[in-house]
Amino acid sequence: MELDDFKGKKRLTNDVTAGVDKSDTVRADNIIDLFRSYQKKNKRKATMMIAVNFALAVIYITNMSFQTGMAALGYLLLGAGVFGGVIYLYLRYKAFAPDTYSLPINDFLERAERQISYFNVTDYLIVIPLLLIIGTGGGLVFIARLLKYTANDTLLIIIWVLFYISLCAFGFWAGKRNWQKTYGDLFEKITKMKNSYSGNHDKID
Repeated sequence: MELDDFKGKKRLTNDVTAGVDKSDTVRADNIIDLFRSYQKKNKRKATMMIAVNFALAVIYITNMSFQTGMAALGYLLLGAGVFGGVIYLYLRYKAFAPDTYSLPINDFLERAERQISYFNVTDYLIVIPLLLIIGTGGGLVFIARLLKYTANDTLLIIIWVLFYISLCAFGFWAGKRNWQKTYGDLFEKITKMKNSYSGNHDKID
């Protein structure tokens, strides 16, 4: 690490912890270091997920050109939904700009809490429509393929809906469990520190 980099990091840390006690400053420094480490690790993970989803979107859109009717529409919806997921992942897990670390400690902790949280209100508002688009597209492809073997489209719809809902529920549960194991401790520390600073601020007011 260059000397200038060290000075820059120290300056940012001093800015983000300005106005707090020395003991609190040490705790804030530790949280900032942990969050920087989280962002580095998560950037690699997010990049891999974005690459995989982009590849899937290309495959679905390509397959659409070889299909007709219901199947073609299904692949189009699959491609659009997955590509929407690519945009969502990029924006959701985009690393903080350097000047974020120079914000007042409360503002920084609020942003850090939002980013590291498993799901927040904005996530639900974006992810649920994307899942509905992907589920509809997958269902159309599923039904179009199996209609070759049965004319009971109602049964196929029921099977797909039950399967897809179960898949989403399991994915959410498994993802939450993995998030809790990997990032739950850091999220709890950030939340406690944010509440602590907020409480102290209220007392001062």
